[in-house]
Amino acid sequence: MAGTVAVVKESAMSRELQQDCIDCAAYALHELGLHEQTAIAQFIKRELDSKYGSRFHCIVGRSFGSYVGHDGQYFVYFLIGDCAFLIWRTVDTFEERVFYVPVDDLAIGRLQ
Repeated sequence: MAGTVAVVKESAMSRELQQDCIDCAAYALHELGLHEQTAIAQFIKRELDSKYGSRFHCIVGRSFGSYVGHDGQYFVYFLIGDCAFLIWRTVDTFEERVFYVPVDDLAIGRLQ
């Protein structure tokens, strides 16, 4: 979304999909005026599932820790303002390779 500044901290996805994730987040925040973090996460997940198929997950917040398994090409962690977005897609089967990326809940505070 034009005019939105997002700081990508970690990414393992195509630039196009990464930008779509950022655009969904910015749209939820600025155009829809969603303020509840759960509603923002739900909107982003549903948008990505409808465009790219199911298995997307989204966490939105100002302070959280995580350690998630994801499809090797579907993970992004970014900030818009002081709000962090962690978006990933899980693998289709257990036989596929899973990557784990820890996100420290203090990382947001260190950025400021």
